[in-house]
Amino acid sequence: MDNHAPVDILYVEDDEVDIKSACRTFKKVNALIKVEAAKSGAEAFDKLCGRNQEESIHPKIILLDLNLPNMDGIEFLKKLRENPEFADITVFVLTGTFTTKEKLALESLNVRDHFIKPLEYSDALKIFWALEASFPG
Repeated sequence: MDNHAPVDILYVEDDEVDIKSACRTFKKVNALIKVEAAKSGAEAFDKLCGRNQEESIHPKIILLDLNLPNMDGIEFLKKLRENPEFADITVFVLTGTFTTKEKLALESLNVRDHFIKPLEYSDALKIFWALEASFPG
């Protein structure tokens, strides 16, 4: 059986400023939230599968940008949903803009909600509530 590192949120985002900003917002909501960042879809899958590190991660939530290098967010989501080990992970999208085509794709890929950058405190609260609901008891 795989070891899973304790991570609450995997944030897939290629912009370091956006990563730091979202992490600060999550700290304001709850300082105990553990956020792991991946700067591409490929890096996110490496972290999920435990490649290039001792243990894999299995976050409760993935926060996903759609505009990523090499593999865009929609492609990442399709791949994620095809894998039975990761198909149950709750996904929120945080991105700069949405096209109608992207919104339709997000609906078909079981995305919980989507937000426009930057991550607002109220959006972070929604994610936190989903995170809390994922814990048993």
